[in-house]
Parts: sequence; structure tokens; C-alpha cells
Amino acid sequence: MGSKVVQKTLFSLSLLLTAAAIVFINVLLYSPSTRKSLLGANYTVFGVIPGAPAKPSAGTPARSPTNNRRILDPAAINGMYFGASIDWEAKDVPLSFNQRFGKPLPFVMYFANITTNGMALVSELKYIIDAVVRVDGAILGLTVMPMDPLEQLSDAVYDQLGRVCAEINKNGIPVMLRYAHEMNGNWFSYGQVPTAYKASFIKATNAVRKYTNLTSMVWAPNSPSGYPWLAAGSGPKAKSPDFIAMDTNQDGKLDYLDDPYTPYYPGDDYVDWIGFSVFHFGNNLNSNTMPVDGEFRGVIQYVAGTDKLAPTWDLYTQFSQARNKPFAVMETGAAYYPKNVKPGDPTEMDIKRAWWKQVYSTDTLTRFPLMKLVSWFDIAKEEQINGGETASSFLYRDFRISWDKTIADQFKADLPPRVFFEDAPEAALH
Repeated sequence: MGSKVVQKTLFSLSLLLTAAAIVFINVLLYSPSTRKSLLGANYTVFGVIPGAPAKPSAGTPARSPTNNRRILDPAAINGMYFGASIDWEAKDVPLSFNQRFGKPLPFVMYFANITTNGMALVSELKYIIDAVVRVDGAILGLTVMPMDPLEQLSDAVYDQLGRVCAEINKNGIPVMLRYAHEMNGNWFSYGQVPTAYKASFIKATNAVRKYTNLTSMVWAPNSPSGYPWLAAGSGPKAKSPDFIAMDTNQDGKLDYLDDPYTPYYPGDDYVDWIGFSVFHFGNNLNSNTMPVDGEFRGVIQYVAGTDKLAPTWDLYTQFSQARNKPFAVMETGAAYYPKNVKPGDPTEMDIKRAWWKQVYSTDTLTRFPLMKLVSWFDIAKEEQINGGETASSFLYRDFRISWDKTIADQFKADLPPRVFFEDAPEAALH
């Protein structure tokens, strides 16, 4: 009798110890701060010590998935894939999108920061991989935004970026890496520093290609409307290397006559896709107004001014068509302001439908045959307007199309045949 009690006690104790060990291991794997406090400053993430010199890869890098998950190839189709940015912060996941929208999501966007200490994404990597793997064939669009000056990012940080992409790819998930997007703007720390930006993009590309061939590099500037967005005293100093690079017409000043794209282009060898963001925000960026005819096309093929000498900055023709690189609209949407509705305003359906009928149209498919992916910004949030100097500078914008069944059903009904949600049929392949 006594021996049985002892055996039961030992068995219970072993279960408790095993459970504690599992919890401890998971904390070490997914909590960087705890890992650092317990293991010291030299803990590793995918074999990289933040701040340490990058090590050469051992053996042949893993370049194929470890499962049989199907791999979509948007660049190979005669048409375009649909995609979406979902609200990961609100715990939205690709499977939830599919269930409420009624169509499989072939591309989903995720945003992550990178600093001199590496990628914050690492602590959430398992969650992201698990969420995307549940959606068969989905591609992960990974937008990585440097938070520290680019010159301060070490080789180890870039190396970690390559390893993270390879880890995602091992699970059969292709990645479209949009690194340091909207670099021609002045609202990010890496903005309007073309010399450092190009060097950083090249390092990122080389690090990714060191470990995997299932991650493609997306170069994605901002729309040139308003370029170079300079307030008094802002921008690069006159005669500095960045000023000289941005002064493309060499007239000694930076204005709308300067090329908003070429100074930031890292080179054909380091870019796989040309990316872009195109939104309809309404008049004055704060009102429920209808898109004008040709608005979507006009942002891509932008005429900078109204005089006869005004240049046209055509991202598609200049970079996608001329270099035979696929083109992706990584973010698009039409803003509706539910908290700012005035008498006579168009409805949410009117505004969003007018926009998507421009974006996903036969005219778009015909005019831009290299446009292979268009991703809708399916998020509603408070956004900062006019620098956020007063409380009124924050407005609630609703871009979503999947959360209202009536809007979602109309969206799907309006799409032309060559917009795909899953594997394109054989007839659509080149």
C-alpha cells in the first residue's frame, strides 16, 4: 500500500516537472526579454548573436519546403492574384478572413520592425507561420521597416533577416519581402537617404539569397504626389551626396521636377518585384468623396503638375515594363469615414465600389499586363493626419471590404475573370 502511494507521488511529480520544463522552453523560444535576462546578452536567434559578425552558412542552404504545401507563382500567370493586409494586431488571421469573405486568400501582408538588435518579428514567428500554413498556398508579404539609422544595422542583423525568411520558406510559405518601403518619403527614419538606402537594400538582398530562393525582393516607393514633401529646413543638406542624388535635373533645388524614383533604385540585380501603394483618401484626406475617373491609373502614371513641361513619373513603364519585372500593388483601398459623415455624402458601398472597379478592372489588366498582384488594405483604424498637432488630426478610416457581407459579395461579383483567389487555371498560365 505504501509503495503504491510513493509510486503515485513520484508519477505526479514527474508530470509537474515535465510541464514546467515545457513552459520554460517555450518562454526561452518566444520571449526575447526573458531569454536575455536568463541567458545573458549573447543569446542567439536562429544562430545569430545580435551585434556579432555574421557567420558563413554551414553546408547547403535549405531551399525547398519541408512539406508538400503548394507554391503559388504570381509572376507566371496571365492575370493577377488578390491579396489583403489584415489586422494582425486585432488577432485577425488568414483563416478568419477566408471564412468571412468566402474565398481563399492567396496573399497576406504582415508588418515587422527591424532594429540594431534584430527583428522584433522573431518572438512571433511561430504564430505567424502556423497562421499562414493553415491557408493552403498563401504567400506571405513581409514588410520590414528599419527603426534605426541604416548605417547602424550590422551584418548580423541582415544575416538574421535572411535566416528568418528561410525559416518561413521551410514551411512551404513563399515570402515577398518589401524592405524599407516608401523610402522616397520623409516620414520614416530611412526616408530620403538614397545613398544609405540603396546600400542597405543590397545587403538585405544578399543576406536573403544566401539562405533561400523562396523569398523575392520587392522594391516599393511611395506615390510621387506631393514629392519631395519638404517643409522649411527639412530634407538633405544642399550639396550633400543625398541632395545631389535627389537633384536629378541638376538645377540646385529639390522639387516636383526631380525624379522621385531613380535616386532610390538599388539596381536590377537586387530587385525581383516593383511594388507600389495606391489609396483613395477623399478630398483633403478627410472626407467621404467619390474617386474620380482614372484616379488609380493616374497615380501610377503620375503627371507632376499642370503646365506643358510637367514631367510624367510612370513607375510601371520606367521600372516594371522597361526591366521586365512583375508589378505588385502591395496596398490599396478607399477610405470611408464613418465618424465624419455629412448630409449628402456618398455611401460606404459607393466609395469603395467605385475604387475597386478601377483597381480590379479589365482596363487595369490590359493596360498593366505585368501587374500580377493587388492587395487590399482590409483594416479600419485611427490614422494620423497633418502631423498630429491636434486631436482632430487623428481620423478613423475604414478601408475594409471583408467584414460587411453585402460589400464583400458585391466586391466578388464585380471582379473580372482574370483576378484569381487560388491556383490560376492552366489557360491563364503563360
